[in-house]
Amino acid sequence: MLVFENVTVRYGSFTALKDLTLELRHGELMTLLGPSGCGKTTTLRVAGGFIVPDEGRVLLEGRDITALPPEKRPTSTVFQNYALFPHMSVGENVAYGLRVRGVPRAQRQRRAEEELERVGLSGYASARVQDLSGGQQQRVALARSLILGPAVLLLDEPLSSLDARLRLRMRAEIRELQKRVGITTLYVTHDQEEALSISDRVTVMHDGRLVQTGTPREVYFSPADDFVRDFIGDSFPYTLDGRRILLRPDQVVPNADGPFIGRLLSREFLGASSQWLIDCQGQTLRALLPSRSEPEAAVGSEVRFSLILNEE
Repeated sequence: MLVFENVTVRYGSFTALKDLTLELRHGELMTLLGPSGCGKTTTLRVAGGFIVPDEGRVLLEGRDITALPPEKRPTSTVFQNYALFPHMSVGENVAYGLRVRGVPRAQRQRRAEEELERVGLSGYASARVQDLSGGQQQRVALARSLILGPAVLLLDEPLSSLDARLRLRMRAEIRELQKRVGITTLYVTHDQEEALSISDRVTVMHDGRLVQTGTPREVYFSPADDFVRDFIGDSFPYTLDGRRILLRPDQVVPNADGPFIGRLLSREFLGASSQWLIDCQGQTLRALLPSRSEPEAAVGSEVRFSLILNEE
């Protein structure tokens, strides 16, 4: 269990973290999510020992590790740029931490091969790092962290340098590996979809503060405030029965039996989904629906729709 207790970090007159209290549970993958400058990477660096907080403390399994340097604490970090050594082979990169710890050569070679097999790179020990794809380099960085047997794995936007298609594949592979190994993981990202798809719990941060922590469904369907609602998914205001509510496009469902009537202003094909803009008594609603099941309707025609006002 990793615990942050009232952690504050200052850089001169700027406060990067403001009285942060957070608990990371055994074996879970928690994502720190928020815009640039919100404090998520600072939180990760405090966890890894790269930053000592000005106030508060960090506990791991009940032990105060606040002042321990990175090499003295049972955490391992995968950096955004992977920080692999180009002059070393893949196997040497993976085994580097064991080499620093004085593990005999034969033993660290065997361990490196085991970790490479675990991340799907069996047979790559003698390969050059620069000959690998971005996704393969990412796996090497993971193997190098996992070989040390850390209690907590720290991932600092590990997919940001990959293209969109590879990011989709790698986030699934990271999640599968994390669950198989059972390692407690703190994962930093600014990508809302990535956070919702990969996490056991999501912690949303803003302006150096923790705004909400919950399961992906909790932060999406029950946002703590307007910032969380607007940051995680799209939303727009709508007045219904004299009440102002915020709706997401997936809550507007065009169907022939819907109780609401409007006029289709536009329809936009987005690939797997389509977006409709519907005028209903002077209010514009956005509907997002699967393209394959999109009803036939001409722009300017009357359409019926339903509203899903809660998770159920």
